[in-house]
Amino acid sequence: MKLKRKTSLLAAGLFAAMILTSGCGQVKVGYVDNERLAQAPQLKSVMEDGQKKMEEILQKADEDFKKKENATDEDFQKAQMELQQKLASLNQAYLTQLQQKRNAAVADVVKNKDLDVVMESSKMEPLVMKGGVDITDEVLQKLQ
Repeated sequence: MKLKRKTSLLAAGLFAAMILTSGCGQVKVGYVDNERLAQAPQLKSVMEDGQKKMEEILQKADEDFKKKENATDEDFQKAQMELQQKLASLNQAYLTQLQQKRNAAVADVVKNKDLDVVMESSKMEPLVMKGGVDITDEVLQKLQ
């Protein structure tokens, strides 16, 4: 019985604390347009490097496949799977690089503007309908 009472008192205390702290300050929301960010020079450079590297890998794989004309279906399938794994790994590495660059630029702007939340948005699919601060231009400047 005492445990129930303590739990109820704790829950009531937490609820009261939430009510008291809500409204103490406004949440500052920012948003970035991902379609525009894709045009940032640093991000474009990473994407172009990734595309070039993938094309090189595909070209080399094509040459290797041509050399293995007498390979069995099993060998051919194994080579295809290895190629797919290599491309997936490379793609993941470049996506991670893109995210790190973008996130670092966004974090810097968030710190300067003292924002609490940043959302991804676009003209085609706006997530912030009213209010909020568009930080896309500032993030683009960081990614020059």
